[in-house]
Amino acid sequence: MEAFREIPWGEILLYLHTAAVVGCTVRVLYKQRNIGSAFAWLILLFVVPFVGVGLYLLIGEPRLGTARSKRTAEMNRFYSEVSERYLADVHLAIRDDVSPHYRGISHVSAAVTGLYATRHNDMALLHTTDSILDAMLFDITHAAETCVLAFYIIDPQGRIETLLEAVEAAAVRGVSCIVMADAVGSEDFFKSTWPKRLQAAGIKVQKALPVGIWRTLFTRTDLRNHRKILIVDKKIGYTGSFNLVDPRYFKQGAGVGEWVDVMMRCTGPLVLEMAAVFYADIAVEDERNLGEVQKYLTGFAEQVPAMLPEKISSGNVVAQVIPSAPNQSERVIYDTIICAIHAAERRLMITTPYFVPDEPLLQALTTAARRGVEVTLILPAKVDSMMVRYASRAYYPLLLEAGVNIALYQGGLLHAKTLTVDEDYALFGTVNMDMRSFFLNLEISLAIYDRNITAQIAARQLAYLGDSQPINVSAWQQRSKWWGLVENTVRLMSPLL
Repeated sequence: MEAFREIPWGEILLYLHTAAVVGCTVRVLYKQRNIGSAFAWLILLFVVPFVGVGLYLLIGEPRLGTARSKRTAEMNRFYSEVSERYLADVHLAIRDDVSPHYRGISHVSAAVTGLYATRHNDMALLHTTDSILDAMLFDITHAAETCVLAFYIIDPQGRIETLLEAVEAAAVRGVSCIVMADAVGSEDFFKSTWPKRLQAAGIKVQKALPVGIWRTLFTRTDLRNHRKILIVDKKIGYTGSFNLVDPRYFKQGAGVGEWVDVMMRCTGPLVLEMAAVFYADIAVEDERNLGEVQKYLTGFAEQVPAMLPEKISSGNVVAQVIPSAPNQSERVIYDTIICAIHAAERRLMITTPYFVPDEPLLQALTTAARRGVEVTLILPAKVDSMMVRYASRAYYPLLLEAGVNIALYQGGLLHAKTLTVDEDYALFGTVNMDMRSFFLNLEISLAIYDRNITAQIAARQLAYLGDSQPINVSAWQQRSKWWGLVENTVRLMSPLL
């Protein structure tokens, strides 16, 4: 017993912990490509070492797990083969239809995803909850073959119950239906009676990126599937910022008002690529899914020639699907956004609920303003994350000083994620202007090379601007210095938010 007491446990613990900090530091320097993230992790490791080491081991790197990575590689090979066999001529032809000013931006994502812009698409912008749900319900009710949904949040209250009932009815009449929801974002959905009810109707219900104590040892649990996709009969596709929530019921106690969203109803060839993104997400969840999806898509691939643009032409919109995920070799949506900002010549407008930029994004915005571009950021006055709110405000002085216009939307939590450049380019989808969306979440965006649709999105941005309060530079500078200290302190952790 005396010998046990004489063991210098304090020194041993110190040495072990020092080794852990050094080991994590080496991994930060080796693995973290973003300088801001690297500095934030180093601060955590050395200022709060015990907590820092634990957090880094849990969420420091985007670990998706070996099995999932293998299934992802399988699906990537499959889609490459399909793309080369059936879509190569379409992609080659469309490259000349993209304006030379944006052709390079198009290649930034296409080189990583294999998905180029396509022509003959049509789009309808929906900007109210009722218009979004009315359109979805109509299409689901008239589905003849397939109806598949993937949403970060499914909250079965209000009109969302009506939509789920429509999916249930579609399955009963013989439509093949799949519902996929993020395990964390849709936790309440999976705790409700709806999953079993849908399964009883013959609907496949898939939990995306499930979490658990055991899984935490092998995968990073805060990597989330943030996509919002609805596809009907492989001919009609929806994506945008709208989760399956009724804002009259959702998070009413958060004190931010109702969520304000937009959705795009799409027809044409790009719906096939949206479907590819959906089925890939289903396939990578487990081995059984992989086999089922590969079998299904082998037959589906044989139908592709009959579904090429000239056969399913529905409009004249040129657009490109951009899926982004943490397992990609390049930071595809981040690089696309940076390129788009640098391409702006006259006007750049952005709406986003969560704005936490890193240095390159901040520099791109301030440089654009300084070279004469009218840069406008439209952000919600209130957001449901205190940390994000303070971190965002820390960047206001630099942006305002450079001439960037910042307006705070007063009509609720503005959840729309839109970016318009001049009069002929737009990015529209699920991506927030923060590091989580850029590097950690599974997201989907549409790059739109069309004046008419860009004008519609810009008009919606201007409508939000009309309900916003602009930030006055001098008034902001006259605030209490205490707020600047709080915001800049939180800003140190902004790469991790």
